[in-house]
Amino acid sequence: MAVERKRVTDFMLSPDARSDVWRIVQSLEVGVLDAYVNSRTLCDRIFGSITAYLAEVDDRSAMLDWVAQLRPLARLLLSDASCIGLIRTRVAGLPAPLVRQIESRALRLADQCPACSPVSYDLLKWAKAAPATDLIRLLRLCLVEGGAVLLGRDRPTARASARRLEPIVFGGGRGVGWLPKLVGGRPSDDAEVRLIAHLAVDWLESTGVRPEAGRDGNSAFSGLVYSVFGWLDIEVKAQHCLRQYWAMTKVNRVERW
Repeated sequence: MAVERKRVTDFMLSPDARSDVWRIVQSLEVGVLDAYVNSRTLCDRIFGSITAYLAEVDDRSAMLDWVAQLRPLARLLLSDASCIGLIRTRVAGLPAPLVRQIESRALRLADQCPACSPVSYDLLKWAKAAPATDLIRLLRLCLVEGGAVLLGRDRPTARASARRLEPIVFGGGRGVGWLPKLVGGRPSDDAEVRLIAHLAVDWLESTGVRPEAGRDGNSAFSGLVYSVFGWLDIEVKAQHCLRQYWAMTKVNRVERW
C-alpha cells in the first residue's frame, strides 16, 4: 500500500523529531556552545524548509491533476466534430490556476496572433459567448502543443482496438513514446535535492558547522537528512538525493563554504 504523502497543512515537528535534532547536534565533535539552543534554532529553520518543500510538492501534484483534466478538453479541440457546448462546459470548470495560465499565454500571443487578443483578463466570461471558431482556435493555440495518432491495442479476438488521437499538453501525452525522456529514465528529484540544500543552510546557520559530505546517514548532517526524509515518508530517496546534492556542490564546494 502506498504511503500518503504529507501535505503542508498537516505537518508538525513532533517532540520526538525535536529530540532527534537535539541528539544529532549534541553528537557534534566540534564545539557547539549550547546544543539545546542550537537545536531549537535548527528545528525552527527545518520547519520552514519542510513547509517550502511540501508547498512545492503540492503544486507539482496539482499540476499533474490539472493536466489530466485538460486531456479530455484537448481531445475535443483536436476533433473534427468538436462539440462547442461541451467545450464551453469544460472551460467553465477549469481550476483558477489553469485559467490564469491560459489567459497569460493568450496575452503573450496576442501581438502575433489576433485570435488571442479578445480574451483580455477574463477567459471564463469571454468563453461563454465567443464564436465557436474563435474559442476553439484560441484554446488550441494556448493549450495543445501537438498530437499523435496511436495504434489500437491488441485484443483477445485478434482485432485491434481503433486508433486514437492523443493530444500533447504541457509536454506530456499518454502513450506517446517519442517525447523526450529524462536522462537515465529516473523521475526528477529536484524538489528533494532543493530540500537538502535548504537543510544545509539551516545546519550551517544554526550550528556554525559546515555540513560534512556523506550519503549513508552516518555523518551528523546526512543523519539529519535521513531523519527529515523519514518524517516525510520519503526516506527511500535519502541516499540517492544526497548523492545528487554532493555531486552538484562538489565543483564549487570550496567557494560555497
